[in-house]
Amino acid sequence: MKKTLMTVTAALALTFATGNALAASSIAYATDGNGLQYNALYTESSWLAIEIPLADLGGTLPDDLTLETAGLSAGTSITLDSTTRQGGYALLYVTVERTDTSVNVNDMAQITVKSGDKALTTVSIPVYGGVDQ
Repeated sequence: MKKTLMTVTAALALTFATGNALAASSIAYATDGNGLQYNALYTESSWLAIEIPLADLGGTLPDDLTLETAGLSAGTSITLDSTTRQGGYALLYVTVERTDTSVNVNDMAQITVKSGDKALTTVSIPVYGGVDQ
């Protein structure tokens, strides 16, 4: 009985540790920079910023940040426009575009923030866009 219990406990501990170690990204929020927070980015917008804790960027705001995205529908893109600090956060102002506005966008973007060739952090945020009538 003790051996079985130890085996189950060890298996659960390994599952928990492996799951945490493989967590790809944290959920990010968007902001307008004036105190309003949003749970998603919206297509055809260039006024939202992604909030990233400065601690996730090494405590500073590098001047050579770039974004690498995954999880977006074909023709949908997120482009970094500018960055600024606000308290303990970096605000990464982005433009979200799509080539076809006759198709809904309902994606979970994975955004890797890089400085040079070094990946600093990866965050996830929903991206939404409705159909133009």
